[in-house]
Amino acid sequence: MGEETTAREWRVLGRPRGRPPRITRPDIADAALAVGFDNLTLATVAERLRVAHSALYRHVADREELVIVAINRAIGKAAWPEPTGEWRSDLEAQAGALWALLEAHPGLIKEFLKLRRFPDEVMHRFGAAVQRLIGYGFAVEDAFLAVDTVFDLAIDVFGRSQQLDAPAGGSAGTAKVRDSSADAWAEAVGPEVAPVMRRALSEPASVWFGRKLGLVLDGIAAGLAP
Repeated sequence: MGEETTAREWRVLGRPRGRPPRITRPDIADAALAVGFDNLTLATVAERLRVAHSALYRHVADREELVIVAINRAIGKAAWPEPTGEWRSDLEAQAGALWALLEAHPGLIKEFLKLRRFPDEVMHRFGAAVQRLIGYGFAVEDAFLAVDTVFDLAIDVFGRSQQLDAPAGGSAGTAKVRDSSADAWAEAVGPEVAPVMRRALSEPASVWFGRKLGLVLDGIAAGLAP
């Protein structure tokens, strides 16, 4: 068939016309990232690849596995920092890379938090970070605790920022939650804290993540670092 053949023309009652194109798991992962996590289904990926919906089941069992394949691909293609020779700089750089990864793929954080098993690349990245701290002289348990805290901070703060950036009332085109709730938060914390509260809601989430990360790293330096 010519290149002008559309995705829908490949599907007739779940079967492709003629010989379907060969696809691989990396092909599926790249198509999933191109579709985006917010629109990710087996059907949208099949359309992107111009194959029958059923063809994907030779490579992924269900949508959850499709999400895992896509997350693994996203992590594998991300620009992760090289070791700096200093534990604090390493952790700070890795936290920044994780934040950038979540920003680059809208919807990834929501899908990740729904998974019932962890993607291999997530576990590999976490384990490598722990081993790096051990190499800097951290005790094993302290290295684990430090990395777990920093990675959790990035995931939690980013996830909360997505909640605050959602449309208030759940409908598109309205004010964001952070804007609509600013007055209520200011009243709840009192006049002395209200300016800080309003600034926290108005500034980019990455700014406050950086400040929180600095606080956590100071704590690691004081209580865990060799």
